[in-house]
Amino acid sequence: AEYMGDLQNELVTDREQWYASRPDYIQRMTERSSKYLFHIVEELERRNMPTELALLPYIESAFNPQAVSSAKAAGMWQFMPATGKYFDLKQNAFRDDRRDVLASTRAALDYLQKL
Repeated sequence: AEYMGDLQNELVTDREQWYASRPDYIQRMTERSSKYLFHIVEELERRNMPTELALLPYIESAFNPQAVSSAKAAGMWQFMPATGKYFDLKQNAFRDDRRDVLASTRAALDYLQKL
């Protein structure tokens, strides 16, 4: 396993307290994730990628496919428009594949494989 550095710091403590003080948020996020985790883990295993990566949408979007950030990142995996286009996620007035769970998961895993 890779070493993640010193996790005893103010930022980590702040985030731990934020999540610990919001059990209702954790409950909603966990319920939402149950619809998607099996598919994501299956895809990761198929690609021989670490299954822990399936947890990234917890942080990116709380597993909300409709999430949009102030920076215009969208979907469960929070793709920026240009990155989405680069990974073949169609975006127009009628459709935004960044919000499509299957298409965006494929694109996210393609992206992570390139890193």
